[in-house]
Amino acid sequence: MTSPSVLRRPERHTAPDSSVAWWWRFAPAAAALVILAGVALRLWAHSALWLDEAQTVAFAKQPMSHLPALLRTDGAPPLYYVVLHGWIKAFGDGIWAVRSLSMLASVLALPAAWLVARRLGADREVAWITVVLFAVNPWSIRYAGEARMYSLVALEVLLGMLALSRVHRRGDRLGMLGLALCSADLLYTHYWAQFLLVTVGAGLVVVAWRRPGERRFVGRALLGLVLGALTFLPWVPIMLYQAQHTGAPWAQAPNLGSLAALPQDWSGGYATAGTLGMLLLVVMLAVAIFIRRAPDGAVTLTRPGGTSAWLATVTAVTLLLALGAAMADNGAVVGRYTAVVVPLVLLLLALGVARLPQPAAAAVLAGFTVLGLSTGVTAATSPHTRADKVANVLNASAREGDLIVYCPDQLAPAVEARLHVTGVSRLELPSETDPSVVNWVDYKERVAAIQPRPTAARIEAFLKGDPGASIWWVGTWDYRTHTRICGPLYDRLLAGLGLPTVLVPDTGAFEHPGLQRFTH
Repeated sequence: MTSPSVLRRPERHTAPDSSVAWWWRFAPAAAALVILAGVALRLWAHSALWLDEAQTVAFAKQPMSHLPALLRTDGAPPLYYVVLHGWIKAFGDGIWAVRSLSMLASVLALPAAWLVARRLGADREVAWITVVLFAVNPWSIRYAGEARMYSLVALEVLLGMLALSRVHRRGDRLGMLGLALCSADLLYTHYWAQFLLVTVGAGLVVVAWRRPGERRFVGRALLGLVLGALTFLPWVPIMLYQAQHTGAPWAQAPNLGSLAALPQDWSGGYATAGTLGMLLLVVMLAVAIFIRRAPDGAVTLTRPGGTSAWLATVTAVTLLLALGAAMADNGAVVGRYTAVVVPLVLLLLALGVARLPQPAAAAVLAGFTVLGLSTGVTAATSPHTRADKVANVLNASAREGDLIVYCPDQLAPAVEARLHVTGVSRLELPSETDPSVVNWVDYKERVAAIQPRPTAARIEAFLKGDPGASIWWVGTWDYRTHTRICGPLYDRLLAGLGLPTVLVPDTGAFEHPGLQRFTH
């Protein structure tokens, strides 16, 4: 959400006339095809659920009275899980069904983005550019295909911007209540919403200070934000417990470089197309902030101001607040958490494209389309995990009396979600009450307590106690939390049990558990 006070000086752009290049006549049809392609990619995801998704679905399938206790072990607010609980009751818990909630939110963000662009003063040309950029954005395509809350957060931000605009235009109670509802929804969906709402609130105070005529609007908008924040108070004790005991032990320590890496995430990753998309994105954000196009079409360098300055400022301050909080509290700064600012970035990007001369704007938009859809195809069709292959082998070959060893335990939820063998023991490292979820409470301390030597002895003793049993090793080596655990433990098993049979190699997906079988 951003202050709509800038709407007093909307930055409008002249629509093309009939004398422009012939290709402009085909722009509406081309835009429609591109948008349909973006929607199709959002609906594609068929890969098995990876850790975060499997854990989310496992929580959402429980009675809602259990949810506060479950989320104390995880580190998230509850709204997405509550909505997904009802969604599963209505549509089932199949892979496509549980992801379809995110798909719907991401598709609904397209018309919402068009409306927001119009409310910010853009003409239809710029509004359609905005929708195209949303449609082909690789970040949006990727998280439309995950049973997580990020697509919903992006939609909530756009709806919040519409509510804030209504408060500015009409100043009625409906707009204020809509803003309160959107603020509450954001807070209960993802904790980074706090940084966005604080930034917006501070920006509104600045508006009231610099423009006395806006104080009535600011007062109503601040009241809406405060009402939304008050609804969050019952959850604060659980949030504080999560902050003290969970954190992000799986992530690198955040620094300014974490923010510098975000445009790469928004553009689809580190492959060639993602890198080219990132460079184009950075250039066009700079154009949006520092370039203006006059009514006669002339392009000039100018000081930041207007809508683009507000979007850029809210984005930057929100990210800096998030970085500060993550550095202070052992948190993480990763691309998926930036759902609270991705809509602002894409709106800013549309302003940048629209400020170029029309042929250049068409070429840049075509570049975003080609790069975005190519990386979007990869994001939509690449497997999230190889857990399904591991589970298929175990379902076919594991027998009563066998032992499955998960190192790290973070591999277990995705495998367990598809596992239906009976009479098989599990050993998660660290051990979990329920192998289908990871308990993140005091996780570093629990991992530090694992000793490879006695753990290997326990596993060997299990096999010697039943010579006909098998040890199924589900593991990989590149988890930051387990660098001193899984490799040394595996080496000790090699020394004590001999070479295993490799059944699933640990390669080929974002989450890539391998499966090996030790026998006596």
